[in-house]
Amino acid sequence: MADISSHADIFASPVHGDAVGAVRSLAAGRLHATRRRVADVLTRAGKDEAARALVAFTPGRGSAWRPEMGLALLALRNDAPALAALQLAALHGGMGGSGVVEVDIDTPQWLYLDGWLEPIQGACRLTAGENKTTVHSDLGHATYVLSAEKNLVPAEAPGGPWRVFPSGGLAPRYVTVSGLRHSVEGFPWMAAPPPAPPATVAAPQERIDVIRAAWRLLLESAPLFAPWVASTAAGCLLLDRSGSHEAQSGSSYDHPGLIAIETPDDAAFCGELLVHECAHQHMLLYSMVAPFVQTGSDEVYYSPIKRAHRPIERVLSGAHAVGNMIVYYHALRRTTGLDAASQDRFNVHQRWFDEDYRPALDQSKTLTESGQRFWRGVCNAVDSAARQ
Repeated sequence: MADISSHADIFASPVHGDAVGAVRSLAAGRLHATRRRVADVLTRAGKDEAARALVAFTPGRGSAWRPEMGLALLALRNDAPALAALQLAALHGGMGGSGVVEVDIDTPQWLYLDGWLEPIQGACRLTAGENKTTVHSDLGHATYVLSAEKNLVPAEAPGGPWRVFPSGGLAPRYVTVSGLRHSVEGFPWMAAPPPAPPATVAAPQERIDVIRAAWRLLLESAPLFAPWVASTAAGCLLLDRSGSHEAQSGSSYDHPGLIAIETPDDAAFCGELLVHECAHQHMLLYSMVAPFVQTGSDEVYYSPIKRAHRPIERVLSGAHAVGNMIVYYHALRRTTGLDAASQDRFNVHQRWFDEDYRPALDQSKTLTESGQRFWRGVCNAVDSAARQ
């Protein structure tokens, strides 16, 4: 796509077209730029061989929209280019690429590979190719092989604190059992460095089955949203139940393609959460080439989904997710119908959109041209779904 910044509609809602190709293109471009940045930092630090090896990695055919890319950038921001290089190498391995990277890691760290956490420290070497990825460090070694579900699984007993299971559907590809709970302060993640006791949990099959049923529901009853989810949801980070009356979910700039989810009991609600979080993923992707808000904007509006006043870009993010959840429930109404709980959620989303989000964003003075085009795309999708 020569001018991808002009394709706001397909990122605003799948009503306007399939964004799969654009997602892959943007993710590949971000991977190339990130790899170049990490290699440049390694070169300046005198690690020329590691820099050359990183650049020489072949990417494979999988999508680059994976958490490993965000974690590499996070490591770079934390002045840890060696860890960033290993995270990018792990990403390439998960995509089916090949190559070898060797770096030194001073302190114990976790390396993320397709949902798994691998402890590393000291002289570290990651080798990828022939559908497997091998990690060697002073803390041990492990080999991960590509499964029939197209995700990496350890050839022997995993040594990290998380367990990963196949989702049973095309998307998300895997479900990671973390033992974490939803956090209002940020994306839930492993806070402590290695060591940690190896995971011994069994597959939470009932909760995985809900995710799988939600994927089937999208395919059969709201098929517009199947590529929407498949192109941006690499995996689910399964959260322990918080005890609240509503299931929680979350996404993060530092973990692209990963959805933290406290699964509800029914497939329709779980499908809503997938649509919601993948809306955030699409907005993040589009923001990489087209800013939504003018620099220096101080506009603040009420966001009902957060029950608080928020900066304009955060309000747009909430409205984008809510708008697509409305479109999703319209699709279900036309196919399977809505039970009472789904109808109640639909009514709440519609009220939020009509009474809070739409008046606020329609009067905004600091949305850029791209932001306005994106917002019009959301409104047009909601209006079109209501007319069908």
